[in-house]
Amino acid sequence: MKAAIVSATGRPPALGELAAPVASAGERLIRVDIAAIANPGMSSWIALTERPRLKPGETVLVNGATGTSGRLAVQITRLLGAGRIIATGRNAKALGEARSLGADTTIQLGEDAEWLEHRFMQELAQGIDIVIDYLWGPGAGRLLIAAAKAGRDAVPMRFVQVGSVSASDITLPGSVLRASAIELMSSGHGSVPVPRLIEITGEVLRAAVPNNLAIAFKPMPFADFDRAWPLDDSTCRTVFAMNAGRT
Repeated sequence: MKAAIVSATGRPPALGELAAPVASAGERLIRVDIAAIANPGMSSWIALTERPRLKPGETVLVNGATGTSGRLAVQITRLLGAGRIIATGRNAKALGEARSLGADTTIQLGEDAEWLEHRFMQELAQGIDIVIDYLWGPGAGRLLIAAAKAGRDAVPMRFVQVGSVSASDITLPGSVLRASAIELMSSGHGSVPVPRLIEITGEVLRAAVPNNLAIAFKPMPFADFDRAWPLDDSTCRTVFAMNAGRT
C-alpha cells in the first residue's frame, strides 16, 4: 500500500477499532503521522517479532530497504535489538539514507547477477539470521540460492516474505531447500490474528515518538486523489485528508 487516508476526526478509516490504541499511543503524533506510519510499521514489527521471533544480537537483512516501508523496517529492526543490519535496494541515495537510519552495511541491487550473488555470499558467510523481504522476484531467488551455497551448515536462516514489489513470482529449484536449513515463512494479515494486529499497531505508535521513528510522507487533500495517485512512488507515502480542500 503506497498511500493512506485520514478522516476529519483523525481516525484513519483503514484502522477501524485501532482508534483507542492510537489515542493513547502518542499524543504528540499528529493525524497524518498516524496514517503514514501505522500500516508499514505494523508490517515490519510483525515480520520481526511474530514470525521469525527476532532475538537480540541477531543479523537481519532487509531486502528492499529503499522504499518507505523498508527504511522504516531498518529503524524498527534496530529498535527491536538486531546486532547487525544489512540493507539492499536499487536507489543509491535511499540506501545512504538507510545507513543513516541504522543499517550497518548496504548492497545495491542491479543487473549483474554474478556480482550480486558474490555480495550475498560474502554477507552470508558472516551469518544472516533473518531476511525481511519486500521485493520477491529474481533478487529474492538469487538470495535464497546464495544462502544455500554459503549459509552456515544446519543453522536456519529465517526468510520472511512480506511484499512483492519486484515481482509476484520466483523460480526456485527444490534443491535449494533440500541443501540448506532455510526456513521460508510469510508475514501478512492472514498470518497473525486480528486482535494481535491491533495490539502491535498500538506498540508501534507508542514507540514512534520516543524512538524518533521516521517515515517520508506528503499530505494531500482527498479531492486531489486522481491527480496525486499516479505521481506517488515507493520513496514517499501519500496521506489523503478527507476534510481538506483541493490544492
